[in-house]
Amino acid sequence: MRAVVTDDRGAATVVAAAMIGALTLLLASVLVLGSAVATRHRAAIAADLAALGGAAEGVRGQQAGCDRAGDLAGRNGGELRSCTWQGWDLEVVVAVSCGCLPAGGSATVRARAGPVVKVMG
Repeated sequence: MRAVVTDDRGAATVVAAAMIGALTLLLASVLVLGSAVATRHRAAIAADLAALGGAAEGVRGQQAGCDRAGDLAGRNGGELRSCTWQGWDLEVVVAVSCGCLPAGGSATVRARAGPVVKVMG
């Protein structure tokens, strides 16, 4: 014999719990994505400043320029991964750790700057 259940008491609680779970998952995803985007922006800023500072210091030598780029990248929360001179142009690669996921991850950005010259009198 089969028993037919016609009582639906408690169904709203199950639906509400499922909706709260879905909204929580959506909010967590948005927060992780926002943190990753912010990390990418911080990495871009650190790379740009490192390239500009290193190029400005390049008049004292390539090693001095790379040392300055590493210092500036570190002060902006990044890590200088590479520093390459191509003529008078300095190209740097800077990585910034995200910390937005338990597994970690980092944003890596490349920036390039040329020599600093006096343009106007």
